[in-house]
Amino acid sequence: MQASFIPGYGRLLRVQDEARWTARHMQAIQTAFDEGRACLTQGRREDGLFWLKRAEALSGRDDNISFTCAMALLESGAIPQALPRLERLWARYGLREAGLALAGGYLRCGATGPAARIMGQVLSRNSLTVEHHALADSLSFPLGVPGWAVLSNAGALRLRAVGPVDLVLDGRRLGTVTAGVHDLARLVPEEAGPWWRGQQLVVLCHDRPVLGSPIDIQALIRCQSLVMAEAEGVRGWLWYPGEPDFLPWLWVEGHEDPLRVDRPAEAFSSTALLQRPRGFYLPYADWPRLLHRPTGFQDQYDRLLKGAPLDPALVQLMRTPEEGGNRRKGWTKSGCRMVRKRSGADRRKDAVGTGCAIIVPVYRGEAEVRACLASVLATMPDSCRLIIVDDASPDAGIRDHLDRLAVAGRITLHRQMTNQGFVSSINAGMALVPAGWDVILLNSDTLVSGNWVERLCHWLRLERAGTVTPFSNAGGLTSYPSHERDNPAPDPAALAAMDRLLQEQAESVRPVVELPTANGFCMGIAAACLAEVGQLRGAYFAQGYAEENDFCLRASEAGFRHLAAVDVYVLHHGHGSFGQEAVPLLRRNLDILNRLYPGYDAAIQRWKKVNPLRDYRRLLDGRRLRQHRERFVGAVALFQHRGGGGVARAVREQAALLGQAGLLPIILEPTETGCRVVSPVEGLEAPNLVFTLPAEQPVLLAFLRQLGVRLVVWHHMLGHEPGLRDLPQQLGVPYDVHVHDHVWFCPRIALLNRHGRYCGEPSMAGCMECLGRGSVLADDGLTLPAFLARSDRELRQARRIVAPSMDAASRLRRHMPGLGDISIEPLEDDWQIRASGPLLRSERLPTPERPLKILVLGGISRWKGHDVLLALGQHIQREGLPLQLIVVGSTHDDTASLAAGIRVTGSYEDRDVLPLIEDVKADVGFVTSIAPETWCYALGWLWKARLPVVGFDIGASAERLRQAGPAWGQVLPLGLPVERLAGVFLREKCRQE
Repeated sequence: MQASFIPGYGRLLRVQDEARWTARHMQAIQTAFDEGRACLTQGRREDGLFWLKRAEALSGRDDNISFTCAMALLESGAIPQALPRLERLWARYGLREAGLALAGGYLRCGATGPAARIMGQVLSRNSLTVEHHALADSLSFPLGVPGWAVLSNAGALRLRAVGPVDLVLDGRRLGTVTAGVHDLARLVPEEAGPWWRGQQLVVLCHDRPVLGSPIDIQALIRCQSLVMAEAEGVRGWLWYPGEPDFLPWLWVEGHEDPLRVDRPAEAFSSTALLQRPRGFYLPYADWPRLLHRPTGFQDQYDRLLKGAPLDPALVQLMRTPEEGGNRRKGWTKSGCRMVRKRSGADRRKDAVGTGCAIIVPVYRGEAEVRACLASVLATMPDSCRLIIVDDASPDAGIRDHLDRLAVAGRITLHRQMTNQGFVSSINAGMALVPAGWDVILLNSDTLVSGNWVERLCHWLRLERAGTVTPFSNAGGLTSYPSHERDNPAPDPAALAAMDRLLQEQAESVRPVVELPTANGFCMGIAAACLAEVGQLRGAYFAQGYAEENDFCLRASEAGFRHLAAVDVYVLHHGHGSFGQEAVPLLRRNLDILNRLYPGYDAAIQRWKKVNPLRDYRRLLDGRRLRQHRERFVGAVALFQHRGGGGVARAVREQAALLGQAGLLPIILEPTETGCRVVSPVEGLEAPNLVFTLPAEQPVLLAFLRQLGVRLVVWHHMLGHEPGLRDLPQQLGVPYDVHVHDHVWFCPRIALLNRHGRYCGEPSMAGCMECLGRGSVLADDGLTLPAFLARSDRELRQARRIVAPSMDAASRLRRHMPGLGDISIEPLEDDWQIRASGPLLRSERLPTPERPLKILVLGGISRWKGHDVLLALGQHIQREGLPLQLIVVGSTHDDTASLAAGIRVTGSYEDRDVLPLIEDVKADVGFVTSIAPETWCYALGWLWKARLPVVGFDIGASAERLRQAGPAWGQVLPLGLPVERLAGVFLREKCRQE
């Protein structure tokens, strides 16, 4: 993909081009990571850190790369850079290695309080290897803590204490022991059950808790696992994140002897942090029971592995998918399952449900379970029955809470003796539902609001309605606001407001939209559908995921429809029961579903492409934005392109100023088929305000009129559908033009000739010859004279023309003579930036031992000086000069730049700029642009970093450097030979150390 490609109207990026770019990008990440590790192995620490940080930046902070980078930083002594990475990884995963590294890092920089806090969390939830005992010692005894304690998956309790230790397991006193290693199984009375069924082990010395107390037993023994049937055998893996080196035992039903799982898992692929699963493989030839009888797979704590038990029906399907798949019917054009033809005798009259039961399966997550049940009990009608299935929850708090609700008669409670998973729990709950009742399946990590039950049941009364699914922040096909990913869960107040919003919208528009499948997080099932289709099929889907899809596809074949409840919104936290194990189990079960129903994935994608809920989601976004509009006196529409960079920043900053002035900013940017609204309001995402143009221009106009748009601001029209240039006239409002580049008189924008140099802004004939080479960015199908005439007319009709610099205004006037006043409004206050502190420079010139570090900031395209940068890098490399070029950002050709000895760190966010500049310890900034920029945010960042700056005598940068004076910068002739350019930098002074 060319660096100059900016998406916009009619500019489609081909799938093959995107795939090629992705492959190159992934290769660049892998190359940087491999190079970084190789450099560290060779003792080249600085080079190794550069390559690892580059890999991290290119990957968008991949967790495994970030951890590797953090550990290298710790080893090099760069603790302040390592700690934020480790904090993020520890908070996300709670893995022992991240916690230990974090605690050790805090200790090394003297932060003993945070170090002890993290170490206590590590000991509470993980085992400990002998090499970390000294760290635990240093964070307990010297700080006045009477010792520390840690437990292993083998039940070995290690105690380090200054005196006798009292042990209390879930409120039961186990006695007093001395420091040392103890077998917890021997300390727990037989009547209390095995130690690993406990919750908390409190460890006290002199009535004070030791570091690591209380020990969270269930967190320590947490297991991640998966079992999969394959063509020739069963493959699986498991591991214990709390003790990654622990070698697990596996019990296979029907075999008396356990299996020791001691080999790394084969063909295992995961991007999760530091996963080290142990794998097993059981060929059917050696384990024939797997072919004929349901078989459970349990770990040493009697817990079923995810994906177990395996049913012979599943084994048969995976062995011969061509025979096991359901090929009776295909899919409709909209992606729904086709109905199976029925004989006259099979036709039925659907009965209306006579009651409604809500089934909630519960396993873990006490806070979410309590909140969910409270919201259901507060909102369900008296005629409903709430059935809770406790799937052998290991959480005593959950069990006690359910018992109290059952005793009070508020719920019907069914308790499984062992953990069976979602499918078994739902089927157990359905067995308690009276015949002829509707059912609502509800996850325990949801929250409901208002009369949600009545509204869901209303949809079940429609003709041939089989299931209904509400809108949700994380509802798959019914997710809102974004339908392409899960959205953050709103707080309870926002949940109620969102639910009311959907109700209000449905009062005027209530489309009946068919889904290809419901979603089990909240799934209403009509009594007639349940009676005909039956229960969920546990033979294929084990603990869950995709079982509701299978149910729905069977229902579709039976003639039932799956509807979207467009007037109900249910909060869903997502993956509450499975946590990090969700993704492998989901992939396994989706593979099974595609074998049962070939073409399922393609059908879902077809439905998403048709997007039947598109207009309704857009109406919801519009209503939310109109509600927000009530806080303002008016609205302003701002046009921007999709290239990001300085234009996007300028638009964001103006939007903030408009908001402070009581005007709602509405940002419009182009899409391949029209435009979309980009909400600048924090927390008010509106991704569905997308308009197909020109067909939906009346809809867009009506929307903008409803918001009371009183002014249109053209920041950039590149990539916009040409008809939008008439939007101000159609709205009957004035418009302002903000100049960000030279697109008004140069369709190529960059002002470069065929040699990649500044064109000099030639005559009309010269410009036409240049444009004849093709690849014109602002190509609206106009000749150059027509293009210039349109620009002249539009600029003259604007209420105001605003340029950020005198240079930009002068060039525009030169090509558009006769324009009125052009307001000069700098995008930054240079004087205030420079007044914030002195430059970081000494009197020391660069030497081979201490080369001058020259910092170039941003995305360096050809017009931003990539060719000059590359030539300078090659000259420095060839002559062995004491200069080091560093690009914080990216270049037109990173591979060539890196080969020339230029360090290219990778893309960045604005919030990270100053830390990144500080990280490289640059001595001087270099603005490499060889074509006239109208403004340069990079110059402002370099000055904020207290660096003097060198730049060429062209554009706004030269204007600003001259205004700043020689102390802050140096202006060089454009086209200066590379040898003389290097000489300029050799005379620059290094920064203060």
